[in-house]
Amino acid sequence: MQGNYYAFAPAGNYAAAEAIMQRLQYLDQPNREFRLRDVARKYALELIVGGLLLLLGGVAALLYLGGMNRRLRRNQLQRERMARVLARSNERLERKVEIRTSELRQSESRFRSMFERHSSPMLLIEPDSGQIVSANPAASRFYGYAIDRMRQMNIGQINQQSPAEIAEERRQALIEERNYFVFPHRLASGEVRTVEIYSSPVEMGGSRVLFSIVHDVTERKQMEQQMHDLAFFDPLTALPNRRLLQDRLGRALAAAARTRHHGALMFLDLDQFKTLNDLHGHDIGDQLLVEVAHRLLGCIREGDSAARIGGDEFVVMLERLSENRDEATLEAETVAEKIRTGLAEPYLLQREMADANQREALTHHCSSSIGVTLFDGRERGVEELLQSADIAMYRAKEAGRNVVRFFDPVMQESIERRAALESELRDALEHGEFNLFYQVQVDAGRKVLGAEVLLRWQHPQRGMVAPGEFIPLAEETGLILQIGAWVLDEACAQIARWQYFGVLRDLTLAVNVSARQFTRPDFVDQVKATLQRHAINPLLLKLELTESVVLDDIDASIDKMKALKEIGVHFAMDDFGTGYSSLAYLKRLPLDQLKIDQSFVREIDTDRADRVMVMTMIDLGMNFELDIIAEGVETEAQFDCLYRYGCASFQGYLFSRPVPLDEFEKLVFARLF
Repeated sequence: MQGNYYAFAPAGNYAAAEAIMQRLQYLDQPNREFRLRDVARKYALELIVGGLLLLLGGVAALLYLGGMNRRLRRNQLQRERMARVLARSNERLERKVEIRTSELRQSESRFRSMFERHSSPMLLIEPDSGQIVSANPAASRFYGYAIDRMRQMNIGQINQQSPAEIAEERRQALIEERNYFVFPHRLASGEVRTVEIYSSPVEMGGSRVLFSIVHDVTERKQMEQQMHDLAFFDPLTALPNRRLLQDRLGRALAAAARTRHHGALMFLDLDQFKTLNDLHGHDIGDQLLVEVAHRLLGCIREGDSAARIGGDEFVVMLERLSENRDEATLEAETVAEKIRTGLAEPYLLQREMADANQREALTHHCSSSIGVTLFDGRERGVEELLQSADIAMYRAKEAGRNVVRFFDPVMQESIERRAALESELRDALEHGEFNLFYQVQVDAGRKVLGAEVLLRWQHPQRGMVAPGEFIPLAEETGLILQIGAWVLDEACAQIARWQYFGVLRDLTLAVNVSARQFTRPDFVDQVKATLQRHAINPLLLKLELTESVVLDDIDASIDKMKALKEIGVHFAMDDFGTGYSSLAYLKRLPLDQLKIDQSFVREIDTDRADRVMVMTMIDLGMNFELDIIAEGVETEAQFDCLYRYGCASFQGYLFSRPVPLDEFEKLVFARLF
């Protein structure tokens, strides 16, 4: 049923009803327009705010777009300016590159010119492989290879180091960590030369190569090695010298203290080496020393040391012996005995003949005296240790030579006493503590012929010091020169004083002359000056020499003796029969008297061998027309035997002990009256 319906209702919310009616399509367009206006009125504020927001958003978008446009324009302008700057920079860079390239071409040209013409050997080496890129003519001449041949070679074919070492040194040169090297380089001839190389990287033909300058320093290095050897090694035996030994010994002491291991120091001296030198010459002596050095090295371990510190003295140092002192002593003794035995083996030496092309074999036997001291690092120093070994060596000599002796602290006490005695001995000469004693010499009728003057030391605290205690010390220290000169002067002065007494004026005085005194070049002048100073008759002075003194240099001895004998001085051979008694030298020496040593006289009345020896010496003296005097005559039986055998002069306790001057003069007067 169709019709128009009308409904009336109070004002209110009709939204729900309108929605239903719209679904039922009962509402027409006018009604809808009415409702939109109604809605617009209701939401007017919200719509206005939304519109404003949209407007503001549009304005903001316009402003943003305007700013972006301005920034883009600025960026565009900046890019255009940068493009212009880059273009100008590129132009300048291109000009610089052109200039630099030209300079590099010129530099490379100059380098190649220098490389080709330089007088020093030069090489270009590829740093990675070691291939020789090029070599200059100087390098070709030095190494002995053609340049084309060298360009086909690797530096490893020349450098004698290991490939790893060569590669490492190329690396160091390439990064310029190091540019100075010393290499052994083998030449084409096979000769190895020592070269210094200065190597640095350079650009050549677009690649990096090592530019190496070579300097031959073989002679310089040899000279440096020689200087080093001269400073630290003995030139004859090639063993370390004293300086190097002291350095090694210092380190050995430190190591011993750190590890608690003992070490040992041996001081060796060759027995009778001087005799070999004198008899056969220094060339033979040098051969012996070289062989001794060789044998020493064969007797010790690789870590031990042997040194020659002068003359015929050697030192051996053993390290890392046992921590136990007794065991270390045994180890050291074993090595020392091995050395002693090894050095005692015969030596086959070569002596030159008159024909320089021929040599004569000479077999020589040599022994050694060895002193040993142990160390554990607590010693005061190197010199103390050397002194201890030296002391022990002298004890070995005193024990008869060819033996081994260990240092004992008691030895040190003896040395300290000896040092004190040496100091006092020096003072004794200055303070007038020396006196001359006189032991009478008589003929077969017991008539006084003269006396032997004997030195005595009256010490203010020690009293009378025995000659055997201070004479050897004076010999060793050289004080015997001053003491001997004083004795000679006092003897001549006494002869001069006796000239005023008729009974004493014809007495002769015998003066012992030491080896050091006699071997001085001015000995003859000294004796002559003393005789002239005191204005005495030289016939009243008799100088007593031992065989060892004369044989030290027999030709020089004969010349000195003849020079003094020409003015009247007499000579006696003291201790005859105890040394190298030989008819050959006895015939040549201008002697006046032979003095039979007391060792042959002591048992002459009971020992047949001594009697035969004495008779032989007396016959020998008579045959050479020499006077014979026997010393050490203490009994009538000894005197009778000597007298029967033909001895003409005598000296000994039977007639008088050595006495001071006043007692000697009383003795002379008593025998005369």
